Amino acid sequence: MRWTKSSYSSTGATCVQVRAPRAGLTEIGDTKNPDGPSLTVPNDDWDHFLDQVAMGGTDFGRLHPEFLPGGGFALTDTNRPGAPVLTYTQAEWDAFKLGVEAGELRSGNPRGTLVKA
Repeated sequence: MRWTKSSYSSTGATCVQVRAPRAGLTEIGDTKNPDGPSLTVPNDDWDHFLDQVAMGGTDFGRLHPEFLPGGGFALTDTNRPGAPVLTYTQAEWDAFKLGVEAGELRSGNPRGTLVKA
């Protein structure tokens, strides 16, 4: 089960990473911390979040991004009390957003760039 990140994240750069741990679920992690915490949500919730990102919407559903001063964002799962908070830089947000707009990180079979193990 390999992680995938946006192809807009340059080689060696860090980014949001996703994978499908089992049918119907998407796991979200951070390439800066490959063995660190992750969020796992139903595909429908992930795809809803991606739709909002792509459209510039604000009804993110269960995944809640908090946009940080100076750029970047923190992401958590509001349906899971005590869920970890994943924090990304402005450059990671920019690459992620471009990948989302290109349709790369959809649930089920995300495409983009495989993250080196």
